[in-house]
Amino acid sequence: MRDLSRALGYCRVSTQRQHTEGHGLERYIERLKQHGLRDEQIYWDIESGASEKRAGYNKVLSEVRSRKVDQIIVPCFDRFTRSPLGWEQAKNELLEFGVELIFLDGGSLDLETPEGLFTSRILAAMSAQVRDKNRHNSIQGHRFYQEKRKIYQAIFGFVKDGDSIKPNLNLYKNTNKTYCEIALEMIDRFLANGNLTQTVREMCDNYGLERVSHLNHLDFPHNSTSFRRWMENPLICGMLRYYGEDKEKTLVLASEHQGIISIEKFNQIAAILSKNPCGRREYRTNPLVSLCYCGVCGTKMKKITSKVKSASGEAYENNYLRCNGAHPTAGKKKICDYRKYYQRDEAIAVCITKIKEKASAIASSLMDKPEQEESVEVRELKQQILTLKQLNDTDLKSAIAFKQQRLENLCNQKEAFAASDASRYELYEDILKNDSLWDKFCDRELTVIFHELVERVVCLEVSGVQAFSVILKD
Repeated sequence: MRDLSRALGYCRVSTQRQHTEGHGLERYIERLKQHGLRDEQIYWDIESGASEKRAGYNKVLSEVRSRKVDQIIVPCFDRFTRSPLGWEQAKNELLEFGVELIFLDGGSLDLETPEGLFTSRILAAMSAQVRDKNRHNSIQGHRFYQEKRKIYQAIFGFVKDGDSIKPNLNLYKNTNKTYCEIALEMIDRFLANGNLTQTVREMCDNYGLERVSHLNHLDFPHNSTSFRRWMENPLICGMLRYYGEDKEKTLVLASEHQGIISIEKFNQIAAILSKNPCGRREYRTNPLVSLCYCGVCGTKMKKITSKVKSASGEAYENNYLRCNGAHPTAGKKKICDYRKYYQRDEAIAVCITKIKEKASAIASSLMDKPEQEESVEVRELKQQILTLKQLNDTDLKSAIAFKQQRLENLCNQKEAFAASDASRYELYEDILKNDSLWDKFCDRELTVIFHELVERVVCLEVSGVQAFSVILKD
């Protein structure tokens, strides 16, 4: 049995479409697993092979530099790179650290021999030539479609009609509404609330999270990013757009297909989106965002929400915290084995308790604060005023008036400080005694309070029981 303890696998596809339509990535990953690699040994990207900014690719090279790898296993050469220059740089690192590049479709490259180096350069040149040919064909296809005013593919709410599209009047899922009506409903919801995420959430609540198909035009956008892209597509108002991914080259033309909204409404949507360029909510709904850390590995915790139904059929949400290091995103390596979930509401309750304890300590210090004696400046002013009055000189009236005003200001300041302390004491007492006060705060208000007062929250497990260590700001 082959030893793969110091081996890594890598594969990639160029576009998200290839990934979602099953044209390679899942098959490549499965082949790497069949070869004997584990999930944590496999890195992948959905990006062009000519790019040197691929996260998974750079992570593999980072592992090479750390001398943790002896072999890199790839399905074939062009799944590793399509850039001759990029290959020269990677090749030098593989040579320096003695790493072998192995292909699943047979053979490997011996980079220490002239023949192996020559073969690798031929493969890199051929991969680049295929890339350039694909790019050339893509450009020619764009030009042809642009000249003929053809439409590449339908988007949600539409269906292909020869070289054009038309509103999709088929019924959506098990509803009595058509795809076109669902699309219009989504747009109207957005115009009413102006919030991408809220609109997507409302649509998912009404029609379910399960997708009709992996084809985008057969289901409404299920996340704010794709929803934004869909609404920015001029196809929905009867226009055509070419080179949409390049803002400098983007070309919008009139089309003969029927839109589902007017150009005026499309411009109204664009105006709303321009005020919210990132497509995010105006505020965060997790009061503990960026404050919680895993007590095992120190990685930030992430909020996870699950929707469940009670025995009575009432829907409600459960909010949890989990370690990002134990649940890494695609292309990142798992660094923590603690995969349990923490109750977010319990963490919030511990934070509130900690804030109450600090409020109690401050209130006690205010109560124990001795009454301030007159300051040296006040005593001196009183003595000076008394001395000047005893001189009974009319020319000194202005000086006496000035000092009296200064004395009055100092006394008022002292009273203001005393009143402030009393007000603060009442506030802290209210925080301590009025438990219903915290129940009135929404997540947005708690977010502001916690980020003002809490430094960090460490999620721990003590004797098998989940616990939280809250550190407040000074």
